[in-house]
Amino acid sequence: MRDKKTPALFLFIATFLVLGFFYSNGFCQAKPATESSTDKIVAMVNERPIYESALSQEVDEHLEKYSKFGVKKPTPELLHILNKRALDAIIDEEVFSQALGQYTIADIDQKAQKELDSLKTQYKTREEFDKYLKMRRLTEEELLASLQYKLRVDAYLESQGILHFEPAAEEIHSFYDQSKGDMFQKKERVRVRHILIQVEEGADQSTKDAARQKAEDIRSKVKSGQDFATLAEKHSDCLSSNQRGGELGFVEKGFMPPEFEAIAFSIEKDTISEVVYTKHGYHIIQVLEKEPAGYTSLDQVRDFIIRYLEDKHLQRLRREHLKNLRQQAKIEIFIQ
Repeated sequence: MRDKKTPALFLFIATFLVLGFFYSNGFCQAKPATESSTDKIVAMVNERPIYESALSQEVDEHLEKYSKFGVKKPTPELLHILNKRALDAIIDEEVFSQALGQYTIADIDQKAQKELDSLKTQYKTREEFDKYLKMRRLTEEELLASLQYKLRVDAYLESQGILHFEPAAEEIHSFYDQSKGDMFQKKERVRVRHILIQVEEGADQSTKDAARQKAEDIRSKVKSGQDFATLAEKHSDCLSSNQRGGELGFVEKGFMPPEFEAIAFSIEKDTISEVVYTKHGYHIIQVLEKEPAGYTSLDQVRDFIIRYLEDKHLQRLRREHLKNLRQQAKIEIFIQ
């Protein structure tokens, strides 16, 4: 079974499933229509009403998100757009909910309970599981109902051939070749460690001279064969790296002070630099690995490409399926 973890480098390309409402907050189910003597009906889907209160709730949720970006009083144009989008989303949920309601799964209660029991085993104590429920804002009964709904959705999508997709090897190679210049290009980088003798900004010359001399003395110890990591742990003022033997990991150009980078990217692997001054103080630098600019290999990004192509293909199929469901439904809209 392939690993479907998406590499952190490519998180910005992560895609969302078109029918995202399937699995919202524990696998969202379509909002049930509730009869009310005063609630206005704004649409009908196969004779099932959609009420103004449900539409208003959906719009209010969108407005709350807009308010975080400074939109305090929406314009009539914005309200019109949000009402249309919200009603479309509710209709989508309704036609899918009705299609799903006609689909049955044998032993769904037992299967959902088995998944719940399996989930519980991931927590050492009942208290930890209760914390999980609280974090999700669910009761155990609501979680069980959500698992049942997910099972129904997955089974329905599988019956329609829109749950899984395995791209062909040729498609994977083609995507990589066409995209590597934009998506999989990597910059030159080096893995370094350093020892920093810090100098406060505005320090007088005698303080700077003393710090530099200390750095020179430590460099002499490294050059004579003493362990770099041990000396870093003992003497380095870099709090983020001294307990790791001075390790900074891989760095690309643009992340470190220019004086530091000029040395780190020019010296050979395993070389101990001269004492280097930056705004932070005096550094002794050692390059542990060097990686030239180039492209991330296909093997490194294969799982990501498979997941990306799978999601893209399934999005298209699910859009088409939802469109077909809407075309087959009797939809009446009573607002502009």
